[in-house]
Formats: sequence, C-alpha cells, structure tokens
Amino acid sequence: MADNKKKKLYPKETVTARRPVILKSDREAPKDQVKEKPEKEKQPTIILKTREQSAPKDDRPSSPKGQSMESDVGQPCKIAQNENKEKKIIEKPSPPLKIMTEPIKLLDENLEFNPAALEFMNDASLNYLVVGVVGTQGVGKSMIMNLIAQSKPCEDICQRILNSHELPRESEYEENNVNAIQDQIENMNFVENPESKKHSIDDTFKFKMQDIKHIETGVHCTKGIDMYVTEDRVILLDCQALWSPSLIDEAANTNPITTRSANVVTVDCLQLASYLMSICHVLIAVQDWFFDYNFVRYLQTAEMLSVWSRGGEGGDEGGRGDTRPHLLLLHNRCAAPPPRASDAYRKAFQRSNLQLHSGMYLYSDINKNGIGVDGASKDCNLETCGSPLNMFLLPEISDDYQNKDIYRGHPSFETLAKRLRATVLGVHRHAITNVPNLSEKGWFHFCNKAWESIRKCTFFMEYERFLP
Repeated sequence: MADNKKKKLYPKETVTARRPVILKSDREAPKDQVKEKPEKEKQPTIILKTREQSAPKDDRPSSPKGQSMESDVGQPCKIAQNENKEKKIIEKPSPPLKIMTEPIKLLDENLEFNPAALEFMNDASLNYLVVGVVGTQGVGKSMIMNLIAQSKPCEDICQRILNSHELPRESEYEENNVNAIQDQIENMNFVENPESKKHSIDDTFKFKMQDIKHIETGVHCTKGIDMYVTEDRVILLDCQALWSPSLIDEAANTNPITTRSANVVTVDCLQLASYLMSICHVLIAVQDWFFDYNFVRYLQTAEMLSVWSRGGEGGDEGGRGDTRPHLLLLHNRCAAPPPRASDAYRKAFQRSNLQLHSGMYLYSDINKNGIGVDGASKDCNLETCGSPLNMFLLPEISDDYQNKDIYRGHPSFETLAKRLRATVLGVHRHAITNVPNLSEKGWFHFCNKAWESIRKCTFFMEYERFLP
C-alpha cells in the first residue's frame, strides 16, 4: 500500500523577479539646464556731509554706544544701592521716648486693663524696677509712692504733705466790685512760661493724696491701679484701698447691695494683691502704727491663690520659677516698732515664697547678713527685735516738725524718706518671668496676660464659695 502511494508533486509557483527601483538623485543636475548667474546687487550710494564748524561740541549728536556707556556710568550698581539702603535703615534715628507727666490708669475703675501706657514704655530698656504698694484705706499709700518718685531733693516736703489734706481756697468776689476784678485781670500774665510750668510739674506730687473731703466722707481716693514711670525708669503702681467699706458703697451705684456684695469685694481685693505680687519686683505692704493681723492674713491668702506661686495656670508659660517678689513691711506714722511685730512677721511668713531678707532693713546684723546699716531708731536693734527683716518705719509729721530742740528718738522725716527711697531703689532686680531680657514693653504685655489669667482663675471663685 505504501508503494502504491505516490507523492503528489505540486508545481512551484513561478515568481517573477522584481527589478530594483533606483531613485534619481537631486545632486545630478541636468546637462540641459544652464546655471543662471545671480545679478550683482547694487550698492547704496553714501552721501558724505562735512561737519559744521559753528556747532559746539556739546550739541553734536552722540553715537548710541556712547549713550549706553554714559547711562551705565550714571546709574550705580545694584549692590551699591542695597548697601546704601541698609545704611539708611541702620542710621535711622529711633523716635523720641515720651515722658510721663502724670499717672495713667493701668486698671480702671471697673478693673479693666488699660493699654494707654504702652506708648511710654521703652522697648530697649532692660534695667527697670517695678514697685507696687498695697494697704487698707487711709494708711498713706499714695504718699509713699510720692516719696519714692521724688528724684530731686525737696526741702519743704513735710509742709507740702501737711498742706495736701487741705482744700484749695476758692476766691470770692463781690458782684458790685467790678473794678477790683478788672484790675486783677489786667495784672494777670496769660503768657505761659515753659520753665515755670516745668518747675511746677517736677515739684508737685505725682499721685493724688486724700484731702479733708475724702477723710470726712470716708471715701477712698485712688480707684483701680495708677501707674507712673519716672525718668530713672522706675515703674510705680499705686493700688486702691483694699478691703474698704467704701468699695461696697461704690459698687452699689451699679448693682444693689446684697449679702454677696462683701464677698465680691473681698475677692476683687485678693485678685489685685495677687496681681501686684506677680508683676512687681518690690511690693510694699503699708500699715498704720499698729500690727494689723487681718491685713497679714489677707496677704497670705492672696499669695496662696496667686497664679505664679503654682507655676502658672495651664502650663509653665506664666510661671515664675524661682523668682519671687521682695516684700517690704512698712508702718506709717510709727516712731517705734510695734511690740513683738518682728516675731509675728517671721512666724506668719515662715513658709512664704515672698522674700523678707532682701537688705531693706532698719538695722543690720554684721555677723549674719554682712550689711552695715546704721540703726534708724534706738528701739530697733538685735536685742529687742532679733534678726533683721524687710521692715521700715516712718514717723508722723507733726506741726512743730521744724523745732530741732525737741527730742523725738528717731531721725527727721526727710532723712528717713531719703533712706526709704535709696533702700527700695537699691534692691536686687530679679527676673519677673522666665523670658530672658524682658523689656518694658514685654513687661507691659505680660501684665495684660497676667490679669486675664487671674480674672479667669477658678481658685478665686472656689474661695468665694467658702466665704460666709
């Protein structure tokens, strides 16, 4: 079977051979074409003109190349321009600092922060001192601030303090006596003398003291906190009377008096005392001639509720760290120290964070403190008062203060006032906040934040609930 099978052979398809396609090159030019010679371009005709001899050299037209060179020489390079701008910025004089002529409210009557004193703050000043004062009504807080603010010596300071309680006399004229009034108007000088005006401003007391009208009606004089900046960059803060019944009467003008009114006033006073503890280098606690136990207890409560003693509320942003304000216990109208007052102060502030040993002493213990201070009073020494602490005594100004023959047992009021000012201004100026190199404007912004944190602090609200 296999042999019978024959292989079928299919005829191969005839493939026609393709001829290669040869492309004609463009390089080969046909012989028939004749190259056309380009015609010669016609050159432009140039007309030469002779220079005019009468034309000056400056009026001749300059070439564009020369103009570009002159423009490059006339305009300074960008680097030189930037250097000149930097020099102008550096050499720009700073605006003159405004001098404060009268106190400005730091906290107004409604205990709201007042930013009006920011323009008097120096942003470049770091060596400043903040002094605050607290006390009850009528103890002489404004007088103490006026004594510290006196940058120039004043001989009749005692007489001026005595005259500050008197009301200014009002001139009375009769209606029929017109000629006398006309003569007086003619003799008056309406031209202001700047020297006399400056002299009167420097000599007068900056803080207003209570007069006989305030004493008779029982109304406190200072409202809120008054701030004054001296030329020596000493910031003085005069606080209103704390825990005074007149505060309740003043609050009755807006809100009716209830059983809770006394508690509200107490909490407001605690907030003011705590606020001054947090923003001052030196805090002066002024009392009368006797030892006021209630006032000391309020100071302890204000320190306990203060924000800075707990390292700041909600973090360390407002914390004070190891910095603590100096506390000066001052007794006004007191010739001799109250009996056992030093021992009572040591026990009361035994666990306090306030600094009571800062060198503001009436006497010194050379063996312990190493500070030689002459005793201001014979009753103040190591035997009677023990180891010294920050306590100062100011005597009462009597009508016969000019009589030097009377033995009073202490130096004159002028001598003690100068010593008080030198003692307060010479204290160590610690850092108020954890921010290094805090300027006056930085301190002012810190005052705003500190007051907001104290007003929002819940510890004062909880303390009010436990008051009777």
